Amino acid sequence: MKLQRLLICSLVLLFVMITFSEAFALSYGRIRALKERAITVTQQKNHFVTRVLDSYNIPYECNQEGVVVRLKVDDHWNDITRIDIIPLVNDDGRGFRVMAHNIFFDTNRGIFHLVSELIIR
Repeated sequence: MKLQRLLICSLVLLFVMITFSEAFALSYGRIRALKERAITVTQQKNHFVTRVLDSYNIPYECNQEGVVVRLKVDDHWNDITRIDIIPLVNDDGRGFRVMAHNIFFDTNRGIFHLVSELIIR
């Protein structure tokens, strides 16, 4: 009787351990994939912003991660606190198509606005 009880408890414990470890592994894999995607999107955003600034010949400075942190406008360097990129879309009957992007730079001297037809890639 005790042996049977011990065997049943062992099987239940083994089942629970396998179930939770598999669920944890799936969750960990999803979290890792989301983190990798976030890094890729951030790199694309930073690269896009620098390409737009280069196309307008606007001097800028980046930090070690490639984020634009300073912008030179009217012979003054402005510290950037936030960059917002907003797509301008057109409904062509088959769906929405991105035509351009509004880029807003929040700085210590105000908000600077650029419009670019460059594609984010």
